[in-house]
Amino acid sequence: MRCLRIVLLGTALLVSLVACGRRPKPIAAYDHNHDGVVDEWVYRISGSDTEHAFDTNADGKADVIQLYHGKVLVKIEQDRNHDGRIDLVQEYRDGKLSRIVRDDNFDGKPETIEIYRNGRLAMVEHDANGTGIVDSVDYYEDGHLIRTERPRPKN
Repeated sequence: MRCLRIVLLGTALLVSLVACGRRPKPIAAYDHNHDGVVDEWVYRISGSDTEHAFDTNADGKADVIQLYHGKVLVKIEQDRNHDGRIDLVQEYRDGKLSRIVRDDNFDGKPETIEIYRNGRLAMVEHDANGTGIVDSVDYYEDGHLIRTERPRPKN
């Protein structure tokens, strides 16, 4: 089940990346640093759903994307190393952080998945060797690590 979750989240990262290249015409654009170049674009996705795309390094490409349902933040996607690929996804439920998926070595596959309950860290799954199989799971209560489990390899 955890292996499937890693694969699905990896696929979600890829789909997010592909979707970034197919945006409709922006409904608003802003130059927040007043350098004469647009660094935020706002797109209407559907109904009250909007996407805010930010260029944080002035290369003309969005590297932070915030998705909203109405005025409620639903997801943030980031390209932290500015290579054009999403490598961090933060998901929100009812306005609270619910999950973070990170590709820390920028190979297109997530190594770490953090699960939050009521906005507090509850579990962290690690795939340190990039096999798509969870190597260890850390469990948290009240912000403190209570145990780490290492799934046994199947023979």
